[in-house]
Amino acid sequence: MLLCAPFAALVMGCSTTATISRINEPDIEGKIISADDGILMVETRAGHDSIPLLSVTDIDHPGNVAATIGTLLTGYGVANIIVGAPDCERGGAAYCLGVFLPATIGLPLMIWGFTTWGKSQYAATPRSPRSDVSFTVLPAASFEKKNTFLGANATVSF
Repeated sequence: MLLCAPFAALVMGCSTTATISRINEPDIEGKIISADDGILMVETRAGHDSIPLLSVTDIDHPGNVAATIGTLLTGYGVANIIVGAPDCERGGAAYCLGVFLPATIGLPLMIWGFTTWGKSQYAATPRSPRSDVSFTVLPAASFEKKNTFLGANATVSF
């Protein structure tokens, strides 16, 4: 327990900044804001930077290490629970804590890692220009003798 808590705090304390590698330029550390019109907007310690997407060679998104460690720890924790949970009553509180602790630490770590990584990936993905999208719902009804029909027709155009 004494080793797991600081380890979890260390991994969760990892920053949410991405490392952006560029052609013939030094790497930039920062939080990716968006990617539009061929420009990657990054918030750095010095302010906001706009980086041409064509000059970006690689992006190391935050959260990938935490997601990997969390997934491994959660997998081990689930296996530990399957094997050890039946003996919890006999083993006592300390034994039970050891059975459930890996999954208890691994699951939040995994969720945080994948969430952070996904947000950074999404922000770095260029968006296409917005198009007009419309959604139309028209009610439809038919009352012929005893055949009653009520419904709707839906149309989506973009």
